[in-house]
Amino acid sequence: MFESVEGVSIGFFFCHGMFAFLNLSLSMVALRETDKGAEDYPVKKQSVHVYTMWVAFLLLHLGIASWQKVGWKLIDTTTIIVVMTGFVGIVLFSLIKKVPLVNPWIKATTAIFLKCVPQVTLAIVIYQYGKGGLSGVWILFGHITILTRIAHLWVSSRKGWNKNTLASFVSEVFNEISWIVATVAFLVFD
Repeated sequence: MFESVEGVSIGFFFCHGMFAFLNLSLSMVALRETDKGAEDYPVKKQSVHVYTMWVAFLLLHLGIASWQKVGWKLIDTTTIIVVMTGFVGIVLFSLIKKVPLVNPWIKATTAIFLKCVPQVTLAIVIYQYGKGGLSGVWILFGHITILTRIAHLWVSSRKGWNKNTLASFVSEVFNEISWIVATVAFLVFD
């Protein structure tokens, strides 16, 4: 991203940051609901630190993208419209079913929209504009970090799933699936 901004989507970074923030929220509630003396308390505390780091890291990415003057593309508008439409649907479901917006599954569903839609549209950006601003290391790093978070959430729940941790785990699995879509586009399209 320092040499080229081809294939870089500012909407992607915005949505990714919101995804990390929602998972930070889920991990904080999971930690709060875990007894400090519990065997899995330290691992749940690590989850809070991991997602805090990701929020900071994504803010840095957003800053670099802004500094590099990554322009807003039509695909960014499309991404935000689809994500917001999904969010409106989630809010309507929440109101109709009387499920609070802070419910872990509402947060997880929102997080899934915030990751899957931008990662699929990232594949479209790669197809339309090329992948010059992206690197194979960045793509690989995405898989490593997602799979590390999935493994961490799995380990943190070896004594039983907390509903917040499970919701975060499910959102990360969808994250990996949609990152595979972006990876295929990266590998196939110039």
